[in-house]
Amino acid sequence: MFRSADAGAVGKLWQEAGLLAANADGAAEATQAAQREHSAMFVATAENEIVGTCAAGHARSVGWFDSLGVAADARGTGCGRKLIEHAEGWLRGRGISEIALRLPDDSNNGRDFLVHLGYGIEPGLIMTKHLGVEPADDDRIKVVITYLEMTQPPTRPGLPIPPGKIALLRAENPSIGFYRFLYNTIGEPWFWIDRRRLDDAVLEEIITDSRVEIYVLYVGGTPAGYVELDRRPAPDINVAYFGLMPQFIGRGFGPYLLHWALDAAWQYQPRRLTTDTCTLDHPKAYALYQRAGFAPYRQETKMIDDPRHAGLIPAHRQPRRP
Repeated sequence: MFRSADAGAVGKLWQEAGLLAANADGAAEATQAAQREHSAMFVATAENEIVGTCAAGHARSVGWFDSLGVAADARGTGCGRKLIEHAEGWLRGRGISEIALRLPDDSNNGRDFLVHLGYGIEPGLIMTKHLGVEPADDDRIKVVITYLEMTQPPTRPGLPIPPGKIALLRAENPSIGFYRFLYNTIGEPWFWIDRRRLDDAVLEEIITDSRVEIYVLYVGGTPAGYVELDRRPAPDINVAYFGLMPQFIGRGFGPYLLHWALDAAWQYQPRRLTTDTCTLDHPKAYALYQRAGFAPYRQETKMIDDPRHAGLIPAHRQPRRP
């Protein structure tokens, strides 16, 4: 995943790959591209050098990718294909079922490359006109998202185990029903909706991937919370989900579960750990992540469609406001 410190190297790669105008500020262009809404920038490295990039994003149910660039000495190694496959996986994980691309008329090599990867050529014209009208915000919610990272294992004492009969077990190949029970029950107050949008087949592909580790905290034999470590964006590990059942909040289980998960993640010796929180989350979530060793590196503001209108969240739920 792109970091702000990568901007210079990415900009240089784009210049060498012919993705920028001769007088463009490569670092600024890379930073701006990485901050687009509903998108992410991925980088490929070899011997600690950035040798490839690919950005992916989506608008409603259709995804796209661009900024595909590979260093000259890394071409022919499969770097471009792996970047596209990673971008596809990122989009698939967000419930995007289709990718639409527009290529220049003279992009024969790019077209043949994508056909080889399974992309089809659709007939027809693309016609656009900007009317200067912005969508109404009546049915939308403002969300401020803060992205956090941890670049080295924290030096802190371990937390004591909270009182009670506690067990932490990995849910290996969990059933769809059990996972949805955890996700929906824990996430409903905080408007977790990404996994609610996914059909069972797509969700099953994610949660049964050997690189996705789901650990469930049990208290007195009852599921009290879970944490999900996603090792797919290697060399990084993302704390994709973390939360508690409503009746277990405020009893010391959250810090214990998070610290345990971070210690487990660092056993893989990743480049860094990442996560994010937003203004819809528990009001103490941001402080909890900071105390655990995370530091913010980017923030963005989005307007999202109110999930209550689509039936993803019960109508009686009220979102937290930024």
